[in-house]
Amino acid sequence: MPEQPPSRDLPTRMMISAAALMVLVLKLFAPQRVDITAVALLLLVLIPWMSTILTSVDTAAGGFVLREIRRTQGSQQDEIGRMKFLFEHLIPAEELRHLQHLADDTPLPYDRGYTRPHLDAELRRLAGVGLIARKPGKSISGMGDTGDVREHFTITDTGRTYLEILQTFRS
Repeated sequence: MPEQPPSRDLPTRMMISAAALMVLVLKLFAPQRVDITAVALLLLVLIPWMSTILTSVDTAAGGFVLREIRRTQGSQQDEIGRMKFLFEHLIPAEELRHLQHLADDTPLPYDRGYTRPHLDAELRRLAGVGLIARKPGKSISGMGDTGDVREHFTITDTGRTYLEILQTFRS
């Protein structure tokens, strides 16, 4: 079933067509009759309506299907929306904060009593999906009671790419 043009475009299409038809009628009553200007005006009359009747265009560079492009574009927009949702919700806020601190070299202090209960699990998860890596000779169990996470972990290239993609979705 052919796609219908949005109704808000109808007045614009009608105005363009009416104006071009009026000039064309005046041109036909002129002494030169049909010339290149008249042909151009006739094409101008048809252009606003082409998307309602035309499904493809053949050019010197090849043909393409207009309605299929619209359909594909809509499908891609839906897919981008789903990807955006996944990227924004894949990493919990607290883990994302750890990742951002490691990326911009901001101190990420911890202590055994307050932050460590969940920190170990968050760091294991980030390392497990490849967004951060343990520094050589370092481990979660060897972190001690207090310190800075940056002394034990570093962000990976994958982690930086994740943050860049996330930033593009948010801007």
